[in-house]
Amino acid sequence: MEGERQIGLAAGHRLYILFGVQGPLEEFRLPEIESVAKLFNIQYSWPVEPDHTRPYTLIGLEDDQAAKKLGSRLVSVKHVWQYWASADTYEQIHEIVKGDACRQEWEPYAHDDQCTWKFTTAGHNRTLALPQQVARINRFSYMAFRGPIDLKRPMLEVGLFEEYDENKQWGEKVREARRKVLGEETTGASEDGASEPSAPKLHKDKGKEKLIESGLIDENESLRSVWLARKICDTSRHLIDVFDLKKRAYIGTTSMESEASLLMANQALANPGKWIYDPFAGTGSLLLTASAFGACTFGSDIDGRQIRGKKTGIRHSAEQYGVWNRILDCYTFDMTQHPWRTGELFDAIVTDPPYGVRAGAKRLGREEGEREVLPQIIAGREHEGYHHQFHDYVPPSVGWPMEEVISTLITYALYLLRPGGRLVFFLPTDSAVYEDVDIPVVPGLKTISNSPQQFGKWARRLITMEKTTETEGEWRKALEGLDRGIRRAGAKSTWEREREAQQQQKEDEEEAERRRKPGHADFNVRYQEGFRQVKEGIKNVLLSGGDQSQPVAKE
Repeated sequence: MEGERQIGLAAGHRLYILFGVQGPLEEFRLPEIESVAKLFNIQYSWPVEPDHTRPYTLIGLEDDQAAKKLGSRLVSVKHVWQYWASADTYEQIHEIVKGDACRQEWEPYAHDDQCTWKFTTAGHNRTLALPQQVARINRFSYMAFRGPIDLKRPMLEVGLFEEYDENKQWGEKVREARRKVLGEETTGASEDGASEPSAPKLHKDKGKEKLIESGLIDENESLRSVWLARKICDTSRHLIDVFDLKKRAYIGTTSMESEASLLMANQALANPGKWIYDPFAGTGSLLLTASAFGACTFGSDIDGRQIRGKKTGIRHSAEQYGVWNRILDCYTFDMTQHPWRTGELFDAIVTDPPYGVRAGAKRLGREEGEREVLPQIIAGREHEGYHHQFHDYVPPSVGWPMEEVISTLITYALYLLRPGGRLVFFLPTDSAVYEDVDIPVVPGLKTISNSPQQFGKWARRLITMEKTTETEGEWRKALEGLDRGIRRAGAKSTWEREREAQQQQKEDEEEAERRRKPGHADFNVRYQEGFRQVKEGIKNVLLSGGDQSQPVAKE
C-alpha cells in the first residue's frame, strides 16, 4: 500500500510464511496480500519489512483460520505455512529447533503416533537433487515422529526451505568439478590416430553427491537462509491454469493473461455482492475472473465486434467457466459518450486501456475529409425508421492519445465509483523517464498501490486507486463543469480551474520575487529620488499659496 507500513509483530499474532512466486509479476504480491486481507477484514502485521525480491514473506496473523482465509484467494503465493524456525546456517537452525520454544511447536505432533506426516524440501536459486533432499531430511531425525509417513495426504507436512543468493558462476563450477570427478572430458586421439571414446557419464544426482564428498564444491555456497515450517494450506494459484488463454473458448490478440487478470480482480476486491465494470472489455478476460470470484460484472467497448466475436464470443467463455449468470451484460458504446445518467453505481472499475501498440485507443469521431456513411430508409421497412445499410456497421472513430485516455478514465471512475470503490488499471510507461508524479491525481481518489512489470525499456504499472469520502467537497469540485466525468470541448472542472489559478498566482509571486531588487540596489538613485520628491512637494505648496487643497496649474 501507499505510505509507510507499520513494522512489528502485533500483540496476539503468530508468525506465518507466505511461499511466494518469483517472476515478472513479483512486485504485485504485496498489494495483492494487503487487498485480500482488506477484503476479508483480516488483521495482519508485518514483523519485518516485506521484500518482494525474496520468495518467503513473513506475516503476522491471529490464527490458522485467518491464514487459511487469506490463502484462499491469493494467486501470487503458492502455499501458506506456520513459521517454526529460520537461520543463516544448518548448525544454527538445528540449535533453534532443539530449543524449548521451537520444541513446543513440533513435539506434540512427534509424540502423536496417529499423526501421519511427511517432509517437503525446496531450494530458491538452487536445484536440490533427490539424494540431497533425503540427506537434509535425515538431519532432523532427532525430531523422531512416531506416526506413519504419508506422502499423499499427511496430517502434518513439514517444509524445509533453502534460500540462496543468486550465483551465476555456480552452474559452471559444478560442471567443471563433474568433469574432473566423472572423467567427462572431450574425446582425444590415441597414438595411432584412432579416436578414443569419451568416459561414460554417470547420473547427475550421484555425480553431485561425489562432488560434495570430494570437497570440489561447497553445497552451502551462497546459502542465505534456511526455513522450517508447518503447512497450513495451498492457495488459489491453480486458477492461473484454469483460466489459461490456451484453454479458453474465445480470445483475441489483446486478451489479458490469466495471472494478471486474477491479480487485478483481487485488487478490485471482487466478491459476491460487488458490481464491477470494465469500460475496455475487449474479449472479456477481466469480466471472467471478477465473475469467478462471485462479483456481478458489466462490460462495454467501442467496438462491439470484440464482444460478439464471429463464431465464438464472450458468452462462450463465460459459459465455459459457469459465470454467464454473473455477467450482467456487455454493451457497445464509446466511453466518452457513455449512457450512465447517475453516478456511484459500481464497487470497482477494473480495466486495461488500449496502449496503441497492437490496438490503439479510439473514440467516436471522423477524420477530416473522411466520407460520411449515412443511415437510410430500407424499402418495405419504412415504419422502422432509418437503418445503416451495413449489417455490422461500425461508427467512425479517431485516435485517442494515451494521456487523454488515462485522465478521462480517472474522472470517469470518480463519477461512477461508490465511496470506497476501487479503480484498477494498467498504465504503460517509458522506464527511462517515468516518475511517480506522472500518475494523474484528483481529489477523492487516493493511490493504494503502484506496481511495475518491467519489459526492459518500458514497463506497465498496475495502479490501484480508492475513492474516499474524506475530501467529498473537493472531489465534487473535480466533477463540476464536466459532463458526468467526461470533458467536452476542452471543458475544465472547478477544481482544475482553481488549481490553475493557484499555480498562476504562485508563478507570479515567484516571478515578482525573482525581479525584486535588494534594498541596497541603486541606493544613490533612490536617495536622490527622495530629495526630489520633497522639493516637488514644497514647490506645490508655494505655488498654491499655502492651500494644499487647491490643485496647482501646470505650465
